[in-house]
Amino acid sequence: MPLYLDEIYFNVASKDDFRKVYDLINGVVTNGFPPGVTLMAGPWASNEDAKIVLVLDIKDHALTFPAFSGAIAQGIVARRRLSPMVDWATFEKSVKSS
Repeated sequence: MPLYLDEIYFNVASKDDFRKVYDLINGVVTNGFPPGVTLMAGPWASNEDAKIVLVLDIKDHALTFPAFSGAIAQGIVARRRLSPMVDWATFEKSVKSS
């Protein structure tokens, strides 16, 4: 399963902007992600940055581009950091085979 840590940073200048972030993320969580994307954990809101953190199983991350670019075009999303992850057993196997 291809897991990704998805950190989405938002442009937040007012309380109304926080509501827009909530509505955007809650809508995706409630109505579903793009095809081939499954929420594995989260969402979590950072108490230090205007960002939401999710763990996603993404079969093809190119499929997330239309939704993500639309949020950027609306001005609500500042940037995204998508980091691929492997489980500990995969990491351990790699270390032991070296």
